[in-house]
Amino acid sequence: MKIPFRHLVSILTAALVLSACAVQHTKTALQPRADSAPAQPHTLAETQELRLNTGYIRQLKAGSQWLHVGRTAEGEVYRPYKDVLTVEGAHIHEAYLVVNGRKVVGFYLPAEGSFSKLNQEVAITFR
Repeated sequence: MKIPFRHLVSILTAALVLSACAVQHTKTALQPRADSAPAQPHTLAETQELRLNTGYIRQLKAGSQWLHVGRTAEGEVYRPYKDVLTVEGAHIHEAYLVVNGRKVVGFYLPAEGSFSKLNQEVAITFR
């Protein structure tokens, strides 16, 4: 069966649009905290807005709490305490913050065991 040219163009355009909305990520290893004591929550000092590479926006609220769970090659990893953070693209992924030098540089995606880099790093301050 031959596909008409206009249908082929529509299919290729849709595939291109969907691939542009995908969360780009690379495999990385999470090294858990070496300290055996329970992690104490870190409280976010100010509300921060993160613009994802997919065009979506995530707001981290002042007063939200984060647990240091380990590190990757890209930075220190913090998961939300009593909350869930997700990032969106073609799919929705659970995400933890990756912080390097007091800046959010991206997200650790625990289900995928991978890192998703932000195009623009965002300064972050814990109290």
